[in-house]
Amino acid sequence: MDEQNKYHHGDLKNLLIKKVLDSVKNNNLEKFSIRKAARLLNVSPAAPYNHFNDKQALIIASIYYCKNEFINYLKNKILINESKENKKLSILGKNYLQYANSNPEIFIFMFSQTLSNKDRINSYDDFHELFFDAVKESFSLDDLRKRVSMNSAINSAWSIVHGTACLIASKTISDDEVDGYINGNLFNEISAIWAIGISKPLVYR
Repeated sequence: MDEQNKYHHGDLKNLLIKKVLDSVKNNNLEKFSIRKAARLLNVSPAAPYNHFNDKQALIIASIYYCKNEFINYLKNKILINESKENKKLSILGKNYLQYANSNPEIFIFMFSQTLSNKDRINSYDDFHELFFDAVKESFSLDDLRKRVSMNSAINSAWSIVHGTACLIASKTISDDEVDGYINGNLFNEISAIWAIGISKPLVYR
């Protein structure tokens, strides 16, 4: 079904978001124009404003769209792989990195756009919940160092994974390193560093 026919079925909102994401993937978001998108979709220049007040509102909607797609991708990967006796944090982390590797422009766009305080608040709670579920599978409050809270343990896990994902998406590290993080032992190494950092020291008797 072509874009024009999709519009006639009331899908202009999603088609405009798709145009934004096309611009993101082509690294020319700064040149994106609602008027030009309307022309390409064969609708009147006023039609997009039935859905979005301005370009910034459309960009914010596009960020939320990407975030929801990413969250659903991660949830599906966890569901598919949980029964294989893999640790949930490993499944979540490696697929987080895989997504950044497969969708670098979208990943950077999703997290690098400046949002207002209103738009930022609670925007990424779903990611925190995924990491909370993954961390609590292996660690309880009794397992944590005295000065480490569960929230700090969760945020540090997310920070390590997200920081590595940013290195991957920005092509800062080599393809061999990327493969090591996603398919090899490098992810296990950074997981071990994190786990030792939050865990109570072993007591030898």
